[in-house]
Amino acid sequence: MSFYPQPLLNYQRRSTSGLTVDFPLLNVLGFACYTTYTGALLFNRSIRKEYATRHPTSPEPTVRVNDFAFALHALVICIVTYTQFWSSLWRFQQLEGKRASRVVQGIFCGSIASLAVVALMAAGSSRDLAGLKTWSAIDVVSSHGRMATKLSLNRPGIRSVICEACGHLRQICPSSMA
Repeated sequence: MSFYPQPLLNYQRRSTSGLTVDFPLLNVLGFACYTTYTGALLFNRSIRKEYATRHPTSPEPTVRVNDFAFALHALVICIVTYTQFWSSLWRFQQLEGKRASRVVQGIFCGSIASLAVVALMAAGSSRDLAGLKTWSAIDVVSSHGRMATKLSLNRPGIRSVICEACGHLRQICPSSMA
């Protein structure tokens, strides 16, 4: 339920005034990673087999359908909120200068790049003495799960970095965020 108030308020006001684009953008990335992670562990047989091989004492992933449903639902709502910054799409009031900060652009691009590196390492991985790949698809899926967690846990830290980068920590951010 916590996802609904912001896009509804934006729609009601026909504006994204007062909302920064940074956090909806990071939310889209975080929930895309979480949806990929939960979906792969829930529905992909080869990923589930690799999981069982790596975790012989508990071969069944703990991801359930409700985890995937939550992730997918959150992703859709976050995409709706993010697209509301495209005022022509929603016929909202045109606001100038609504773009992600350079810090968030760096975090976003760095996150995508790190996921790509893991995927390339898995794709080009060789086999060890036991015949198992040293990097495999489960590593790509796990990196998506870790990325989702990092983006979720670091929001207060990201907020502080953004404020410090702007050089206006005391003017922009309330003292509870510092």
